[in-house]
Amino acid sequence: MKHPLLALSLLSIAGAVHAAEPYVSTGFLKFPAEVELGAVSAVAIGKEDRIYVLHRGEPPLVEFAPDGSYVRGWGQGMFKVPHGLRVDREANVWTTDNGNHVLRKFTPDGKLAATLGTLGKPGGGREGFRAPDDVVFDSQGNLYVADSGNGRIVKLSPDGAYVAEWGKKGKATGEFATAHGLAIDNEDRIYVADRGNKRVQVFDASGKHLADWGGFGNPFGLLVVGDELLASEGDIHKIFHLDRAGKTPGRNPGGIIAQWGGPNTLKLPHLMAIDSKGTLYVAEVNGQRVQMFRRQ
Repeated sequence: MKHPLLALSLLSIAGAVHAAEPYVSTGFLKFPAEVELGAVSAVAIGKEDRIYVLHRGEPPLVEFAPDGSYVRGWGQGMFKVPHGLRVDREANVWTTDNGNHVLRKFTPDGKLAATLGTLGKPGGGREGFRAPDDVVFDSQGNLYVADSGNGRIVKLSPDGAYVAEWGKKGKATGEFATAHGLAIDNEDRIYVADRGNKRVQVFDASGKHLADWGGFGNPFGLLVVGDELLASEGDIHKIFHLDRAGKTPGRNPGGIIAQWGGPNTLKLPHLMAIDSKGTLYVAEVNGQRVQMFRRQ
């Protein structure tokens, strides 16, 4: 006869295994034949839920209407390794070019407004970058750049002027193997996917280290969704939900609430975005696609 506590444990494990996944797929964005699709690196949501995609084909920047219909593409011949993509409060589109070591700012109508860094030349200090991967904006419009090749986070003013930086290459607290993906919450806490060190590091807007979260593998992309932090794990093709606010009973901040995906569902999930209706968009590098999910 099984011990009652053992039986209860087995039932709990079975329940966890068969629990419904937090999100269910609703399909993929449909790219027109005129887009020579490459590895899809990033997806971002702009004003009125307009959808922007950055991929490693031509044209590298693609815009869709909220209903998923194709609007336009631009940026032909400009990028070496398209990587990060964000839309600011004025609907400007920002990109990181990992191979050309620059950030680019495009106006809402797709015109190049600014290039930060020196095109084709890795740098550092107050004006240069080395393989920048991602960028986010705080409540004041300041930018935070994941300058992965230099192992640092660079803070810029809304007009792109250098403000501060923190971090270096390494494994210690506040250091980065690769500062890969970024997320920011409504209190301007910055979450850094420290890919290679298998952790997320949390900082305030001045660069003060607040926490290290791990136990879920290598984080690639990050996204704040309510009290959760979603982390894509491209090595095992999964998405982890972390308890960002510590509101789940029995869990500390950073604890794993849920995990889902796998190679049959996701093909190297990378950077992510969410629209006003709660639809989750996942850029899949190996899948060369953007998959959409709704919360169950």
